[in-house]
Amino acid sequence: MSNTPLSAPFFIAEKMGFFADNNLNVELVRFDGGVKCFNALINQQVDFATSSETVVMFNSFKRTDFSVIASFVESDNDVKLLSLTPEKYRQLNNIANTRIGIVKGSASEFFLDTLLIMYNKTHLPIDRVYLTSDQLIPALLNDRVDIISAWEPLGYMLSEHMSQAADIINSRGLYHLSFNLIGLKHTSVDEKHKLALLKAISDATVYTHKHPKHAQKIISQVLNITPSQIEYSWADYTFRLSLSNALFSNIQTQSQWAIDNQLVPVENRVDFRQVFDRKLLETFNNKEAGW
Repeated sequence: MSNTPLSAPFFIAEKMGFFADNNLNVELVRFDGGVKCFNALINQQVDFATSSETVVMFNSFKRTDFSVIASFVESDNDVKLLSLTPEKYRQLNNIANTRIGIVKGSASEFFLDTLLIMYNKTHLPIDRVYLTSDQLIPALLNDRVDIISAWEPLGYMLSEHMSQAADIINSRGLYHLSFNLIGLKHTSVDEKHKLALLKAISDATVYTHKHPKHAQKIISQVLNITPSQIEYSWADYTFRLSLSNALFSNIQTQSQWAIDNQLVPVENRVDFRQVFDRKLLETFNNKEAGW
């Protein structure tokens, strides 16, 4: 599990007993970020992992022995351009000759490139400063960069240092982040237990929709973060089990971006249908509908 509110359905399923209700004995092993979660899966430290679609995309160029079982949350406002002086860059032409902190080959860089293409600003000269995610805010505060392309909760953390919002433009809807349940294709976990896992997550999602305040309280306690931090981005999350065409299209778009920017070998490109396990979710949905 990734240590983020995006993993809420799993934490709520544990705290509210939905795993036990579905005859499952589940241990949530927590990591910082989807990359570490994915690596734990590949190294067989865990049976399942959660990660963003970007992690899925990059790893599909290396291997196809894993599958995306379901997406369980989406956000269209998770990644943003942030600055200590956001009003200075409201006109995007003003980002010319700025230093922009980016996490290379990640949603951070993909989002920046998407933004530049969307607003026809790819010709602007910018200095890309490649950093790790935990270096982004310190680099901004210490004047190593002028802007960062970052995901939550970095936007919230930066707002704690400022009297105004840190985001430069309203980028809602420009990039859709998803968090997904991933497993190995060859595993000792049988279909019955996989379906039970989906049922527990579905139950947690229903509970989240019915009791949003209590769900937020649970996540605040589990992650040891303030209720205000949870509230800051909670409205941006859409919790549901799906494997939509939009997700498939998003991964394809990101893969073409990765190829164009020589981040992955084009000869290793795969048909993403090889890593989407639609059959299991369809079986679950049919079972839930009583068919």
